[in-house]
Amino acid sequence: MSRETRLIDVVVGILKRGNTILVGQRPSDKPYSGYWEFPGGKVEKNESNKAALKRELHEELGITVIDAHSLFIQPHAYPDKTVLLDIWLVSEFRGEPLGKENQALRWVTLSEMHSLRLLEGNWPILTKLTGILS
Repeated sequence: MSRETRLIDVVVGILKRGNTILVGQRPSDKPYSGYWEFPGGKVEKNESNKAALKRELHEELGITVIDAHSLFIQPHAYPDKTVLLDIWLVSEFRGEPLGKENQALRWVTLSEMHSLRLLEGNWPILTKLTGILS
């Protein structure tokens, strides 16, 4: 039996403050509610990944990205779709991140992240970040 899988381009922002990284908890009105994840979202048609990152982080957190660079691409297959995650290190931003989409936010260390109920696709990202940011 053949199953068609959707491919979705997603940008992910890694925001650092000292030795902590920002994560958000998916609200109850979204799929995978209660899981923690790095902020970001879908790239729209005819939008560059960097423009999508800036838009998503402004919509989701209310911040303005000043400087960011892509770290790596991480694909992840869910039962109904495959996401191509473009991971960006946001080295400079303006504003204080707020949960504008009713999501809880936490600044956590890489080691603290291991105790969170992370969204499945975020585990490989955490593993790579541990090698890059440690």
